[in-house]
Amino acid sequence: MSFLQPALLWGLLAVSLPIIIHLLNRRRHRTVKWAAMDFLLKATRESRGKKKLKHILILTCRALAVAALVFAIARPLLGGFLGFGASVDTVVLILDRSASMERTEADGQPSKRELVLQQVADAMSELETARLVLLDSATGEMSEVPSPEILPELSTTKPTDTAADLPSLLATTFDYLRAAQPGRTEIWLATDLQLANWRTDDSRWPAFAQTLNDLPSPTSLRILALPETPRDNRSIRLLSSRRGEKELTLELELSRDESTGGATVPVTINLNGAPTTDTITVEGQNLRFSRTLPLPNAEAKGWGRVSLPPDPNVRDNHLYFTYGEQQPLLTTLVHDGTLPNDAMAALTRAVAPPGLDTFQIEKLELAGPNPDVASLDLSKSALLIWTAPLPTDTAAVIVRSYLESGGQVLFLPNETDPDATFATLAWEPIQTAPAGKFFIASDNWRRDEGPFRDGQDGTPLPVDQLRGIKRLPLASSTDAIPLASWDDGSPLLVRKVLGQGTAHLLTTLPDYTWSDLEQTALHLVLVQRLLEAGAQRLDENSQSAGQATTTSASLIDSALNDANYPYSAGIYRDDNGDSGLIALNLPASEITLDKLDSGEIEKTLLPDTKVSFFEQKTEADSSLLQEIWRPFLLAMLLFLLAEAILTLNKKPATKSEAKSKKATA
Repeated sequence: MSFLQPALLWGLLAVSLPIIIHLLNRRRHRTVKWAAMDFLLKATRESRGKKKLKHILILTCRALAVAALVFAIARPLLGGFLGFGASVDTVVLILDRSASMERTEADGQPSKRELVLQQVADAMSELETARLVLLDSATGEMSEVPSPEILPELSTTKPTDTAADLPSLLATTFDYLRAAQPGRTEIWLATDLQLANWRTDDSRWPAFAQTLNDLPSPTSLRILALPETPRDNRSIRLLSSRRGEKELTLELELSRDESTGGATVPVTINLNGAPTTDTITVEGQNLRFSRTLPLPNAEAKGWGRVSLPPDPNVRDNHLYFTYGEQQPLLTTLVHDGTLPNDAMAALTRAVAPPGLDTFQIEKLELAGPNPDVASLDLSKSALLIWTAPLPTDTAAVIVRSYLESGGQVLFLPNETDPDATFATLAWEPIQTAPAGKFFIASDNWRRDEGPFRDGQDGTPLPVDQLRGIKRLPLASSTDAIPLASWDDGSPLLVRKVLGQGTAHLLTTLPDYTWSDLEQTALHLVLVQRLLEAGAQRLDENSQSAGQATTTSASLIDSALNDANYPYSAGIYRDDNGDSGLIALNLPASEITLDKLDSGEIEKTLLPDTKVSFFEQKTEADSSLLQEIWRPFLLAMLLFLLAEAILTLNKKPATKSEAKSKKATA
């Protein structure tokens, strides 16, 4: 239990007043021995125990009545959102403004963001003297809120289509608290526990626990978790776009929360202001499909929007795209000179088929103890194939930056440096199948997503037909997600998301001494699908909301009425005239809504810290601070009533009752 006015708890000292008065009253009467009283004292000795118990009960009721009154005026709270007896000088509200916070739990109800803003405003009005400092996930800037009532109206609390970087927000908060030293502080982190926004692989998490405990002012972290009610939400995202001579091909993915039962969903495509509607039938959770749009007069540039009907979260119902002239797709292949010639040739044919000028490959050899990584320029690469030892030092910084900006990396086996690691990825010693036997790929792989997913018509790839002679297993410390495995459970293909990009590791090579990967053409599908995903990064006009590089742009098209560059998705025109049209979309992480378990925060991310959780209710009229002073007032009245009953004198006997008793005697 906590209190809004903990200083008034000093009033509990008044509980001693009835006891003091009782003791003083006993000292007022002098004891005088009188022989005639001995007989009377002996006669009443039998009832003395009952009278003593009665006096103790009266004294207890008086003391409890005073205590109940003190608790009531101290304004006790139920729910434990504040610490016990905590007086708060400053509240720092870290507000998650990511697109997933716009989900509503029922028709007509406010979104999670609106709900938490109203409830924080109400709670701050109750706290009265506490300062409120806001840190929102979109701007990443601290600002003091002059009055809690205006919190929902601030521009820094409005909806966005961005993602959130909670480790960076916590780091900013800790820097502010160290510099400002604002007294006793509560950090209120309002979040829907979306896994991608927590970035659990961030290297700063181990230091945060110690930082929170070492802050100069007493500080507590309260995580305001916003639960979800199961509702069928649908989302649409663009996987790739390919510009032909007179047409534009879009590869799209429609996702929904429910995984059973079919659903018919109308999809509207607006190309340069001309809408057309098509109907899509979704049987499972995900459906990948493509649409080819004719371009009138072979226009060089244009824009479009794909939309779904409204549902619990309207932010993920729209995507935007632009198109321009055809650009070649460049693959950078890094090796150390040990890659087998047949594997090199197979990879070259897969990423840059002969006769197709739209596909190009650049080979870079990084051999020796001190390779020249300065020549590693990935700014124009749609795909990086890494067949050298896993990158370390400067090379690791370059590759990680490439990944976080949306790049695609395929790591292939290399035995030169078995101790090298990259982002928890590591190899184990090579394994060779026994003579006359093979490593056999399992028939259970991810067919709904990833590079080995089924074709658009549902036809599966021949993954289960793959046979291997050699493989380079992954270390047990690798925390990547398996997409395909060998039949003994050893990973065949894994995926690790870093920022906006994705790293894939394949444990065998397209070489006859390693496997029949080339005969199954799986490596061809693998690299081409990674190229399509990586091509999005090269489109300077396609960016994620909140990460736009242009300083100023004018709105051209948006399905919602709250467009705010650069935090809202839509089509914009670059005011500087450098990039022409700009398409801002939700980050892909905002569509993958995996949740973080609260236990992982306490045990892994912030162990041994002053962190507590408050599971927020979804009702609009619920409050963070639930006062329970009324039961204490009621208890006080009951104690006073009991005290009054106990102090009532016994009614004297009437004359008739006295005569009856005398006759009986």
